[in-house]
Amino acid sequence: MVINAMEKIMKDLFSEYEHKLQMKCTCESCKEDVLAMVLNKVQPKYVTNEEKVMYIKAGYVDKQEMTTLLVKLIECAKLVSDNPYCKTGKKAEVDQSSTV
Repeated sequence: MVINAMEKIMKDLFSEYEHKLQMKCTCESCKEDVLAMVLNKVQPKYVTNEEKVMYIKAGYVDKQEMTTLLVKLIECAKLVSDNPYCKTGKKAEVDQSSTV
């Protein structure tokens, strides 16, 4: 089995900082949009089993490397939050425009 270690690392990072990102919508669709977007911005790192993900994650112990990943996650969360593509976000957008 081939695993993209960055997917696991970014999911963990997102879980850790999710409440601090202050996203307008935190439905599963928006969360998946954030993860998909950020995974497209980082270089994939493939391993052959789940246990080896920790070796890749150890490379991000360096604060600068982890900060770089966190900045990318924040940027993607803001984009999705500002432009939700879910039913909740679209509904909220329609509701706001009808009150103007």
